Amino acid sequence: MAEREEISRGLAESLEYKEIAVLIGRDPSVVSREVARHGGRAGYRAVVADRAAGTARSRPKSLAVDRDPVVRARVVGLLRAGWSPASIAGRLARGQDGEDAVRVSHEAVYQWVYAQPVATPNRELIALRTGRTSRPAPAPHIREPRYLDERPAEADDRAMPGHREGIW
Repeated sequence: MAEREEISRGLAESLEYKEIAVLIGRDPSVVSREVARHGGRAGYRAVVADRAAGTARSRPKSLAVDRDPVVRARVVGLLRAGWSPASIAGRLARGQDGEDAVRVSHEAVYQWVYAQPVATPNRELIALRTGRTSRPAPAPHIREPRYLDERPAEADDRAMPGHREGIW
């Protein structure tokens, strides 16, 4: 809120976006977008902008595929036909066979597929290029520890260059 008030004061003093950005320690493009998003130079008010930003931040956003029943039906049909999400996104963007062109990213299709509950029939729609029905678990980053008392006896005398404690 303090930054928005500083922007509002800077606009009242007719400062440029660059000058306001220096005052609040942000990039000028951030100030420009903030002002454009919330009323422009003449209509920018810090309290109104803060309230609008809070509302936009808190609202739940529906999945892109769920927003339009026609798009959802087309996505389901193409998934049942074995198409990958990337291919579906490309097909929808072109709008072939008399269909309207719709922009839905492949990641939006993936998010929609994985948001389906496990027990629903829609899980049959998952026909990914990898053949998996769910995303694989991430690989563990922690390997098993190697203790000094487990090292070979010949390493204790450290006669060879590779027999150092940093290696074990």
